[in-house]
Amino acid sequence: MTVINNKPQFANNFNFSTVVILIISIVFALLIGSGLYGYGNDFYAAYNKPNVAWGGIFDRLGYLVSTLTVNGVHIGIQIVTFFLALSSGLLIREHIKFKQSFSLIFFILLYLIAIHTWPIIMSTSNGMRQGLSMSFIFMALVSSSRKAYFWMVILSLIAIFMHKSGLFLVAIVGFATVVNNLLASFSPSSKTLINFLIGIFLLIAAYIFFDIVGFNEENKPSKIIGGDFRGAFILIGFVYVALSFFFKSILSNSFNLTLYYFSFIAPSLLMKGLNWEYERLGMMMLIPYILSFGALLKRTSYQFYLILVFLLLLLLTIFTGMYASFK
Repeated sequence: MTVINNKPQFANNFNFSTVVILIISIVFALLIGSGLYGYGNDFYAAYNKPNVAWGGIFDRLGYLVSTLTVNGVHIGIQIVTFFLALSSGLLIREHIKFKQSFSLIFFILLYLIAIHTWPIIMSTSNGMRQGLSMSFIFMALVSSSRKAYFWMVILSLIAIFMHKSGLFLVAIVGFATVVNNLLASFSPSSKTLINFLIGIFLLIAAYIFFDIVGFNEENKPSKIIGGDFRGAFILIGFVYVALSFFFKSILSNSFNLTLYYFSFIAPSLLMKGLNWEYERLGMMMLIPYILSFGALLKRTSYQFYLILVFLLLLLLTIFTGMYASFK
């Protein structure tokens, strides 16, 4: 990989990447929409219909966008895929720029691999409403990192009305942003202790909340789809929290703090038997986790790590039949 230290060249590559993101997003959307990659089971069951207005307040907009049909032409899948690719590109670019080594070749390679992995490809024509919500969560995270709070709020509101999972994640993003600003002047050791205590409190509070509203296995059946990834997601969250005691940067910004609190809160769903929900939320936060873990490494190791991990995720996506299951 070429490491660019020259600031003008860095700026040129970063700015040109906007054009790259738009082109790749459009081309990817057209390819998915053409059926080249095949369509998921949910597409045939729910999304291959014109202008569907199903669901409640936290689902209807997602259905309308993903099934949007104009003059008999179904363009919902292109719209969903475009936002998935666009938001992924913006999120990846935002994160790797902090290494001040914005190699355009490295970015394009990483970007192309990432959009073909489970969280994105699963959402292009299968979990489309959840994919839309994930897209706007990604962009809200980018806005929060840039302290563009107006856009963070707007994008968060859109995420909420795309799929009910958006409400869960938006609450964490907003809370993490507020806490990050409140603790900005605190020492690293104080942040570590305070955030750990907050995390424990959030886990207990979330468990009690889900119990009060009746979210449990008895009246809301759920199961793991396509494999059991509960152990993997538990391990990822546990390691992330454990590393916060050694790497203070994990608690230094709202992006990382969102993942930190998510690591505490999400297991409360699993404790209530909501395995399917836990898996899907883990899927939505997997790319941010991968990026955040990589930021702990040195520049060269960081680039190697990201390419390796996303390649492994791509192989896992293929191995688990994600592409083969698409018709």
